[in-house]
Amino acid sequence: MKVINVPDKELNDFTLEDFGGKRSEKTACVVRYGAIGDVIISSSLFPILKESGYKVCVNVTEQGKELYRSDPHIDELLVQKTNQIPATRLTEYWEALSPCFDKFVQLCESIEGTLLLMPERTEEVSGQKIRVQESKGYSGTKKEIHQQCNTNYLEYTHDLAGMPYKFNPKFYPTKKEKRKAADYRRLIKTKNVVMWVLAGSSVHKVYPWADAVMANILSTKKDVTFVTVGDEACQLLEIGWEKEKKVINKSGKWTVRETLSFVDQCDIVIGPETGVVNASAMLDNHTAVLLSHSSKENMSKHWINSTTFEPEACHCFPCHKLHSRGFESCTRDVKTGGALCAANIAPNRVVEDILRHIK
Repeated sequence: MKVINVPDKELNDFTLEDFGGKRSEKTACVVRYGAIGDVIISSSLFPILKESGYKVCVNVTEQGKELYRSDPHIDELLVQKTNQIPATRLTEYWEALSPCFDKFVQLCESIEGTLLLMPERTEEVSGQKIRVQESKGYSGTKKEIHQQCNTNYLEYTHDLAGMPYKFNPKFYPTKKEKRKAADYRRLIKTKNVVMWVLAGSSVHKVYPWADAVMANILSTKKDVTFVTVGDEACQLLEIGWEKEKKVINKSGKWTVRETLSFVDQCDIVIGPETGVVNASAMLDNHTAVLLSHSSKENMSKHWINSTTFEPEACHCFPCHKLHSRGFESCTRDVKTGGALCAANIAPNRVVEDILRHIK
């Protein structure tokens, strides 16, 4: 895989050569920044582009490079630093980049900002904070927002690329990563391994009944081990489980790639709307997703071997919004302190699903 780093220079000074020049072979460029889930969803396009006769170049930030660097369907990565191009000038940047390619697919803010609405926000541009307008329709009624946003993320991504509906979002570990994950799985002596993804990118992506569910399963089933994963902040959610031999805490200890590589070694993967759960969506193991701002239509309509948990009796679900301001824009549950949507997924439902799918 060829890697081209976008030079750090003024936008007006870019030439086609800075992007590798006009490609001599038929090449498609897919632009995808964003979070892990966005990157995983977009991976569904690359095999189809290859089947259609294209070389595949993906314009990414450093996080995307780290996730895509072993994808066998990608020929080139065009890498820019995070926030290297000001948000207000990205359209100009893409216009400068697109002549290098035969097909150009721009997916940034295709889901976030369009199907997941964003409030008015500020961004740093040349040392100054500027206001970026909120997503169109953000302040509409719940019914209006639902009508606007209730489209499947995979379908929408394929539609933007003009590609048929052959869905296979996937993370591709290296051979070494696969071996390491398999070796670690062999060290776990229980028949069943459940990966619990503890949190996502905001307050609504934390399940407040996770401890209760794990305690229930461990008290009734002996042949189960939970592996909890997340970033370093998720270590707070692991407090109290340190001495339990059948709960292995890996938040902040495994890299994103190590976590993703272990997904297909697990019998069950459960968690909120996160990149890790997206990476499990088309595998042979069982996936359970705890919805918050997305509907089943949005998120898991095409997933296999999966259970989708939607909140019960939650007036604001699905809100179709990104809650970058935390509980300023997200309704909080009084009893648990978590998001109302997450708290209204009853723990007994989750327990029953796990019990149905363990061996």
